[in-house]
Amino acid sequence: MPDLVSLLTPAQRAIFDAVRQAATHRGVSAYLVGGAVRDWLLGLPTIDDLDFVIEGDAIALADQLRQSYGGEVHAYPKFGTATWQRDEVTVDLATARREEYPRPAALPVVFPSDLPTDLRRRDFTINAIAMKLDDGALIDPLGGQEDLRLGVMRVIHARSFIDDPTRMLRGARYAARFGFALAPESQAALMAGLPHLRALSGERMKYDLELIFEERAPEEALKQLRAWGCFQAIGIPVPDDAQLSWRFGRAREALWAGEWPIASLQLAPRQLLHAIGWAAITYHLGQLAIARWIEWIPFDAHLRDALVALGPLSSLATAVFCAKRSRISRLLREFSGLSLFLAYLFETSKLKRDALLCEWKDWRWVRPVTTGDDLRALGLPPGPAYGRILDRLRSAWLDEEIHSYAEEQRLLATLIEAERGYVHSDKPPPLRGDAG
Repeated sequence: MPDLVSLLTPAQRAIFDAVRQAATHRGVSAYLVGGAVRDWLLGLPTIDDLDFVIEGDAIALADQLRQSYGGEVHAYPKFGTATWQRDEVTVDLATARREEYPRPAALPVVFPSDLPTDLRRRDFTINAIAMKLDDGALIDPLGGQEDLRLGVMRVIHARSFIDDPTRMLRGARYAARFGFALAPESQAALMAGLPHLRALSGERMKYDLELIFEERAPEEALKQLRAWGCFQAIGIPVPDDAQLSWRFGRAREALWAGEWPIASLQLAPRQLLHAIGWAAITYHLGQLAIARWIEWIPFDAHLRDALVALGPLSSLATAVFCAKRSRISRLLREFSGLSLFLAYLFETSKLKRDALLCEWKDWRWVRPVTTGDDLRALGLPPGPAYGRILDRLRSAWLDEEIHSYAEEQRLLATLIEAERGYVHSDKPPPLRGDAG
């Protein structure tokens, strides 16, 4: 097995060396813990996250690192932790601590402690292995290496899932990513924790679910949560296993093939993955299901509105999409690009998918050459007639009734004549050929 440090990128190696040197200078012990050590022991080719535990003041150490090496530090005094970001690498530094939970699913109250105590507060034994920075020694008091060899996830104490139910979501991620299974006694602990899932804050549930959405195959972790009864425990339906597999597979296929102009959505990659994940577990499940998520999860307004819009969008019958383009566009133009994209991913009707894509790429951007200023110049008084005429001209372009500016002008003359003929009527003129 290669040395762990040899797997680090140059920027990670610089961070690692800086933390080791700063800890030595301050006379405190520093350890690499959690995922980095676990992934190295599993023989993975790269290390993603660097998490350090300090037997001392981690926030003071982070501030010293900032002063000596630059970068940015964000401190969280309530938990004795800090993040240090430098050269596009972000690492966590935490004071070794013990935790007390005032009630199930609450955030813990923390107290400074030592490394052995800190390791015993963690979720699974496979994440409770540390490597001392100054000599590379492994500290594994709970048998995490053996559990890695066996491919099992073992909680450290019976109340683990009661104290922190988000450990179920993390466990599902590890089970899906590594092919691990819960140890039998941990299964019993999970059952004890299920009633407390709904007590989690929306922020914490959102954070861990969105980490699942960022996985290579999110459906596997979600299916594991279904098998454990997690979604049943929170009382919100999700698609069955076959649907989850199809939806995430379909999303990967569409993204890989470049079927949708993704750049036009103006979303960061992580935002896109999160939106796809939320839509995959809510699409076509009814307004009650999405209402329960929205009541709980603090979505940003853009995503919340898109998810709500998927309710009526998913319920549009396929027959509707056999109409003229103008009629379909009139039906779809109230929906955002994000809602159209998400419905496009998970619709099974090709006719409907094609219409959603055409609406976003082409139809909603069609405008007649004629403007309101042109109508005023032609002597038509401002009023509702402007909207009727311009909408009719737009429909004519969409439905390929006209193909040139000259043809638009001829239709415009007919429409203006019809409006003037009904200037004293209580009803609008019957605009010939209106798509309705």
